[in-house]
Amino acid sequence: MSYFKAAGLMLLIHTAFAGVGWWIAGREGALAATLIALAFHILVFWYAEKIVLKLHNAREVGSDDPSPMIRAFVADCDRLAMRANMPRPRTYIIDAFQPNAFVAGRDTNHASVAVTDGLLKTLTRAEVSAVVAHELAHVKRGDALAMGIGSALAAVLSTIFGAIAYPIGQRKRVQRIVSGLVARISQSHHREYAADKQAGEICGAPVNLANALLKLERHTASLLNPLAERNPATAHMFVIDPLHGPRRGPSASHPPTERRIARLHRQAAEMEGVE
Repeated sequence: MSYFKAAGLMLLIHTAFAGVGWWIAGREGALAATLIALAFHILVFWYAEKIVLKLHNAREVGSDDPSPMIRAFVADCDRLAMRANMPRPRTYIIDAFQPNAFVAGRDTNHASVAVTDGLLKTLTRAEVSAVVAHELAHVKRGDALAMGIGSALAAVLSTIFGAIAYPIGQRKRVQRIVSGLVARISQSHHREYAADKQAGEICGAPVNLANALLKLERHTASLLNPLAERNPATAHMFVIDPLHGPRRGPSASHPPTERRIARLHRQAAEMEGVE
């Protein structure tokens, strides 16, 4: 379903380009705009992952990193990818105090898991593994493609329309509107519930993800993530809504954390009953 959502999002943008072209210059304008939109889609499809990682200043890490925490994170990514029957994802660290994580990539062969160093310092290794399993579940389900395209489109479009609105002093307002619209189209509460459930199956311990979500909710409510605040269209990609810190209200991009935790505890009880 997420692949259809990604296609629908790109079709929507394609139609908007063609409509603007028709309005400006008729049939010729629509044709030119359609070609521009096609090139735009190809660019976003192939580079969405890099665009999102760049927005958050993510740096790639490997098994030879000097930090034991990072080496453990990379090793657990490898182990969980094998359990999920998918290739090893590329691994990234974001320098941010707020504990959080996201995944980017168009398919299982092109996936990148990024975590903040705050996450590695806040959670236990088992809880970090559960969060990684959640991100890998997004890749398996095809969610990462839709989320990455949505975020990359919002970043590019907000830059373009912000530049157009700059002369009238409305650049930031236009950028917020464009980012918000694309993010709203991309978001899905069902997607998060489904990824939580599959993560519990991948890591084998849904309670570890429940405990991780509880800690992440407490810390994201007290710590700001400056890069996420500058790029609100990427909020739906994170395991927990990273926006607004102490000023946050109900999340528009994620289901209530307490409901996610309750579902994971029910899943754990069901798994224990089967055993």
